Amino acid sequence: MLQATENPYPLWTLPSFWLHGAGLSASTWDRFTGPLNRAVTPDLPGHGAAPHVYPARVGHFADILQAKVPNGCVLIGHSLGGMVALELAARVPDRVKALILIETVPTVRTSRLRIIGTGIAMKCLHCVPPRFFGWLSAFGQTEETARHLKHQLSRHTRRSINAALEAASHYDARPILHRINAPTLVVIGQKNRATHGGARLIAQTIPGARLVSLPGGHMLHTDNPAQLRRAIDTFLKDAVPLS
Repeated sequence: MLQATENPYPLWTLPSFWLHGAGLSASTWDRFTGPLNRAVTPDLPGHGAAPHVYPARVGHFADILQAKVPNGCVLIGHSLGGMVALELAARVPDRVKALILIETVPTVRTSRLRIIGTGIAMKCLHCVPPRFFGWLSAFGQTEETARHLKHQLSRHTRRSINAALEAASHYDARPILHRINAPTLVVIGQKNRATHGGARLIAQTIPGARLVSLPGGHMLHTDNPAQLRRAIDTFLKDAVPLS
């Protein structure tokens, strides 16, 4: 469990809303949110204890979660959860005091080749048992991240994993980025170049957004939790000063 760094920054005093990535669940945030008594960590539809929604779309995920977003919150999203966070930040800007996006891109639909590649990957997953997918995803990861991915993904079915990928593959936040006015931090892992272009686009489009690059890969919250937490605290100390 992570402890506060120095003084009680806004993350410890404000409500926070944490959205996990595809194939994970709310429990992926436990080491971050354990000591935060105002943290809300919902499961995305089709993940954890949350029922599926059809068709699986980021907009439909946001429909379900929108009413749960606390007023004046720090909205934090990782990967697919970051896409949902972008959608919510544009829909309810009055409720979002700060936005933090971890390894998030506005869309994967940047080229015809990538769209086709995503479709092929989804079809292949229909033949792959979730446990094998967990092993495959853990390949080349740190020991902590590999263990975490295997545990999280083993709780899914082919259906739920494909639904999550389908939601991500159909989303495009580029038309709504200009509507987001909350102070924004965009964090990328240095090892995962696949997200760098999209993350930079977010940082360049949302006024005043900051882009921070940290050692680690796509699973920054398990690869490098201490530096990620420090980056969040530093950003919030400046962006949302305590009164």
